[in-house]
Amino acid sequence: MNRLILLYLALLAAGFNVSPAYAQDEPLLRIYGLVDRPLNVTYSEFMVLPMVSVEASCICVGAPPGNPGVDSFLVYTYNWTGVRVSSLLELAGVQEGTVDVVFGDSTQYSSSLPLQVAQSPDVILAVYADGETLNRDQGYPFRLVVPCWWGYKWVKYVERVQVVGYDHLGFWESHGYPDDARIPDCSYTVSEPVVFSPVSQALMFLGLLCVVSSVFLSLRMPLLPS
Repeated sequence: MNRLILLYLALLAAGFNVSPAYAQDEPLLRIYGLVDRPLNVTYSEFMVLPMVSVEASCICVGAPPGNPGVDSFLVYTYNWTGVRVSSLLELAGVQEGTVDVVFGDSTQYSSSLPLQVAQSPDVILAVYADGETLNRDQGYPFRLVVPCWWGYKWVKYVERVQVVGYDHLGFWESHGYPDDARIPDCSYTVSEPVVFSPVSQALMFLGLLCVVSSVFLSLRMPLLPS
């Protein structure tokens, strides 16, 4: 509950609201479906949320779909930084009966994760790779990072996150690739530093200033007779 309150405070500091109004030239992330609070999160609002990092490799599964991984290859490895999908789902309020979380771009491309996997602390929507803002090839504005799952689950250009009550089959899954895309014998490194945004830093500074001021005033205030 405390973490949810902190997430709300971060969004309120950025002027967040759930209305459909947003800057037309700014990327928007929609979170909807089986949720209590459908959200429209702009890029600037997203950037004030608490972030973590995970060093993981995106690995293409190769072909054919009947023998996944037989000719797989490494696409790239980065230290990815972004917001946990679990935090976004917590903000939206996932309803009972949820089965999958679907991630899609502006086209018809999509893939999905079971709710339990999407809520893993290492599954994030990344905005940085090795400390640099994602470029288009890396999936700007939002890139799904699913460590130790085949690359077709790592959806690029994410614009929509839909919570559904059925087993969703995405583009490649509908063409024969396994829905459970775990890579055998895979490992990765979680560094998990909390990235404090300028807004959160300012809020922390103001809080510290209030505490120091209170202590200073209490020390200078004369003692009153009992």
